[in-house]
Amino acid sequence: MPKQESVKKIVPVNELTSTQFTDVIELERKVTPDEEKRVDHIFVRRKKICKRNPSEIFSTEEISRFDIPWPEEAKKEIEEKVSEEQNIEINN
Repeated sequence: MPKQESVKKIVPVNELTSTQFTDVIELERKVTPDEEKRVDHIFVRRKKICKRNPSEIFSTEEISRFDIPWPEEAKKEIEEKVSEEQNIEINN
């Protein structure tokens, strides 16, 4: 039975954005490329200010890490036609 190739699924990353009740302020962002794994390691530090209840406005600091894969490179298919000629001598 042939072995099935593993399929890597890329999960889209949805970053936080400001809404009516929450402000998101990005404090720091570091991008580190990794050529071996062909991804970019992203480190984000942000501050979230919750203002849903005006009497209790508070802020929190969040750190998130995620990877963004590099786009696949198109592979060129190499086709080589190999022809073998055999000469057989028959002695009668």
